[in-house]
Amino acid sequence: MEASDIMDKRRWTLLIVGVAVALVVILAVVFWPWVRLWLPHPNLITAWFRYLVIDLNIARWGPVATLLLVAIIELVWALNLGRRSNAFDRHWTRLERMHSRELEVLNQEVALLKEERRALRGELELREDLISEEKARLWTRFEGLQRASGLPRELPAGTDPSSGVLRSREVLPDATDLPADLRGEWRQIISQLERIDTISSVSGRKPQSALQAQQRTDELLRLGSACYRLGQYERALRHYNKAAELAPVDAAALINRAVVNQELGRPQSALQDLDRALKSGENAWAYLYRGIVREQLGEAKRAQEDYGKAIRMDGSLAEAYYRRGLLYAEMGEHDKAFQDQNRVLELQPRNAAAFTARGVARAALGDSQWGLNDLDLGCSHAPTSYRAFYERARVRARLQMDEEALVDLERVIELEPSFGPAYLARGDVYVQMGEHAKAIADFDRAIELQPKNPAVYYARGQARAAMREYRHAIEDYEHALDLDPGHARALACRGSAREKIGEYAEAIHDLDRAVALDPNLAIAYYNRGLAYGSLGEYDRASRDLNKAVELDPSLSSQIQASTGLMAD
Repeated sequence: MEASDIMDKRRWTLLIVGVAVALVVILAVVFWPWVRLWLPHPNLITAWFRYLVIDLNIARWGPVATLLLVAIIELVWALNLGRRSNAFDRHWTRLERMHSRELEVLNQEVALLKEERRALRGELELREDLISEEKARLWTRFEGLQRASGLPRELPAGTDPSSGVLRSREVLPDATDLPADLRGEWRQIISQLERIDTISSVSGRKPQSALQAQQRTDELLRLGSACYRLGQYERALRHYNKAAELAPVDAAALINRAVVNQELGRPQSALQDLDRALKSGENAWAYLYRGIVREQLGEAKRAQEDYGKAIRMDGSLAEAYYRRGLLYAEMGEHDKAFQDQNRVLELQPRNAAAFTARGVARAALGDSQWGLNDLDLGCSHAPTSYRAFYERARVRARLQMDEEALVDLERVIELEPSFGPAYLARGDVYVQMGEHAKAIADFDRAIELQPKNPAVYYARGQARAAMREYRHAIEDYEHALDLDPGHARALACRGSAREKIGEYAEAIHDLDRAVALDPNLAIAYYNRGLAYGSLGEYDRASRDLNKAVELDPSLSSQIQASTGLMAD
């Protein structure tokens, strides 16, 4: 407790005592007539008061006595204050000595802390040097593995506008997968680099210059790229998130994160990153990948515009020509597709995917032999890519080269056993060869891999109908129509199967719907003509059969055979 608090407390004590005495005197004077009755010797007290007032003449010496009393009180008060002042000074001196000792102790502790800080800083710098050496060793080993495997080395992100940007399978479809032993070594190196990165981020100092920040961003981009190549997309995304936080306008970080989000099935997140990258500056790769995302979202026109912008920005960007060529082929503009793939091969003469795409375009334009030549080159340049063999098998099947097509499809299934379209294509070849049981087995496998694909159910229905399993065929057509209610051919074939089992009214109903969906579907008119003929409505049958021949002259021989049977 401080000296001022003690003095205040004593002042209040004296004041309270004085007030109490005054109250007692006042009460004694006021209530004297009653109080005196209770006293043991009231006359004695009365005589004492008379002595004071009358005999001693209190009126004469009273003021003097009062002044004397006040002087005594002041003297006592002054002595008390002096004593208290000395105590306060002693207390203050004691506090100052304690404060001086505490300051000395604190100064010693601060000096020790500074010394420890210098030691820790030295240790940290030494550790950072060791970490840098270990990181450099790991990256050197990583790059050595890349060279040994024939993979291109990732360039630092600051060297040119497209460096550090991922090449996804959408633009590099023939990229080979890493061998198992190489994948194991990559994973080990990446884990060590990630552990070092985690330790550095927790205990290390943040980058203090733009160069350090760029170096840190480059390391994160390289880690993300390595994880992406291993197929560890969530792990890659974590690195790209850190890179984007460190460099919010870095185009490579935003584009790469968009590529990973696209792989993870998050197209809207990918679009947001690509838009951000383009806001910070036009980038051909950002336009290219935005076109790919928009194409997958069904926005073909906008995707085509983005591919065009990428090509205008960088006329040597072969990947943009390749993607635009694929889009043209999907839109049925095979001549434009052929031109784009030609440009790709001018820029990259050994691009297997471009040979494959150009071969498909040539075959679609009717130049099947040149198309097969391109597809042969695609297969030879990428012998481990199933896509080239698949496309060559489809062209060979259209040319009735069934055995060669089967060889290609066997190779496709060997390279990619879970590729459903290969089983569908092989089943179609077996149907073409009349081996319907084998075809149905392939269609069963295709359905296991692609249960939501109506084309597979339709194909199996065709095979079952060819084996005269009409009710099973009807079930398959119904599955196809459940998945695609606008499948006109499935309706036409279900109508034909119903006609074969005598359900003529249901058959004609299905065929009417098929004609309404596709007025140029010759097989629908042909099957409805047969159904009308079975009902004896020959005029309607004749009109439908004539319409079928008008739309598809190749049906004339079948119509002659069918009318001959009906006549018999």
